Amino acid sequence: MTEKLESRFVLVDTSMYERKNFQFHQYALGRFKELCNEHTLYLLMNPVIEDEVRSHLVNKGHEAAKHIKDFKKTIKILRNLPDLKHHGIFEELQKATVEKMLLDKFQDYIDEAVYENLNLDTAKISSIVTKYFNKQPPFSDGKKNEFPDAFILESLLAWSKDKKTQVYVLSTDGDMESFCNESDGWLIYANNLDKFINLVLTNEAELADISKFAEKQFNTLLKKIEETLEERINDIEYTTIGYDIDDEVEDVNAYDLHILEKNIIKADREYAEFSLAIKYTVEAWHRLTDYDRSIWDSEDKKYLFTAQTSRKVLHEVRCNAYVWIEFEDGLAVNTFLSEANIEDSYIELDPDNGAELDHREHDIFEE
Repeated sequence: MTEKLESRFVLVDTSMYERKNFQFHQYALGRFKELCNEHTLYLLMNPVIEDEVRSHLVNKGHEAAKHIKDFKKTIKILRNLPDLKHHGIFEELQKATVEKMLLDKFQDYIDEAVYENLNLDTAKISSIVTKYFNKQPPFSDGKKNEFPDAFILESLLAWSKDKKTQVYVLSTDGDMESFCNESDGWLIYANNLDKFINLVLTNEAELADISKFAEKQFNTLLKKIEETLEERINDIEYTTIGYDIDDEVEDVNAYDLHILEKNIIKADREYAEFSLAIKYTVEAWHRLTDYDRSIWDSEDKKYLFTAQTSRKVLHEVRCNAYVWIEFEDGLAVNTFLSEANIEDSYIELDPDNGAELDHREHDIFEE
């Protein structure tokens, strides 16, 4: 089983219910049902599994009733002790009564826990037949008649692909495990219900401190966030501060971005928003009016021609950015970067506040 919870969708095979003695409302299955009630997990039920469980309950109930009847013959001497605490075992027990009580318990479990019933019609018959003749999972030499499991798994795989979500398969069946292992990651096999519940609760414990959880997911995306913001800083419009309207900023190259500070400003079980203080380097050519080389008409009190000088300057820019990350269903494995933007789409650069890297004087009559 994986170390991180990868999906909240679960299918429980009949073999797992049998291992847990069909105790739907207590112990591990009882806690599992509670997690489904809380919508922490989403149980998928298949008509084949439902029928199998009912059949097992009826058979085991009848068998238990028969054993009680036989046992009463063995201990009939105790009928002479009506004050004995265990004397009630001699009361008449009908198979129909046992059957009804067991089936009612199962129906209550279904009514409370099941999220969705899968449609068997989505199973590909051609795929099942091919697997049967090639002895591929869930078929094998020792289990050639596993058509019920084949329909369960094929319909589940089709549902998983259609919903674009992985599904855990809780089972003790080795052929089911082989099928899951060959499902390209869509189906995840788990053979221990108690460990699976522990995995779910560990994930819930992490979500209890949502800011810590969100920060952890932010750190897993840090490289992607920095790369995205580096793209964004090159989309910004840069201008020269405090100069003539005709001055221009050209050949801008923004790079070497660093996150100085981050703050979570909103978070829930599926989403977090961060405010960032960032700094980065900008190399830019400033094409500026050079009045010292311009021609001044003293009579008309205006410049006849203005000269221009370009200066390549290295700037350090500081500004704010906002990042949105999502972790669908509160699962770390579903974390992705939703959006990353710079607060300002327009930034002014001061050519006098930076390191000059190059200098070029343009001819006064240059176009």
